[in-house]
Amino acid sequence: MLNAELLINMDMEKIIRIAIITALAVLATACSKPEKKELAGTWQWYCTSGGIAGVFYTPESEGFETELVFKGGHFTFYKDGKKITSGTYRIDYKMDHSLYTNKGDTDEPFYSWFNLNIPEAQCKKIAEATNGKVAPLSKSLAVISYDDRYDAQVLSMSDNCYDGFTYTFVKKQ
Repeated sequence: MLNAELLINMDMEKIIRIAIITALAVLATACSKPEKKELAGTWQWYCTSGGIAGVFYTPESEGFETELVFKGGHFTFYKDGKKITSGTYRIDYKMDHSLYTNKGDTDEPFYSWFNLNIPEAQCKKIAEATNGKVAPLSKSLAVISYDDRYDAQVLSMSDNCYDGFTYTFVKKQ
C-alpha cells in the first residue's frame, strides 16, 4: 500500500509540474504582442452606421468616396480626390469611460481603444462636404484592428454615445 501511495504522489507531482509548465506557456503566448497597427497612412471610407434609425451609408449608396490620410501628426481629408480640409490631430490613450470597452485606461496603444482628437472646425468641414454622412466628432473613440474580410487594417471611429454613429475606414495597402 505504501508503494501505491508513493507512486500516486509521484504521479501527482508530475501532473502538477506539467500543469504549471503548460500554464506558463499559455501565459507567455497570450502576453506576446501582435503586429503593431499604425494610424499613419491612407484610409478609405468603407461605411457609416448607427444612429437611432440604424442607418448604413457606403460610398456606393452615397455616390462619393473619401480618404483620410494621417502623417506626422497631421491629417488631410479628401472627397473624390479633392482636398477638403487638413490640420493636426492628437491621440489620447487616457480615456474616460467608454460604452464600447467598459474600461477607461489602456496600456496597449493601437491594440485597444483610444481617443482621436481632430479640431472641431475640420470636423464641421468634413460633415458639410459629405452631407453629414461622414461626420466624426472632434473627440472620437477609435480603434485600429485587423479584419480578415478585407485582408487589411480597419479604423473605426465612434461617437461614444448611445445611438451614436461609427465611421469605418479600411487602410489602403
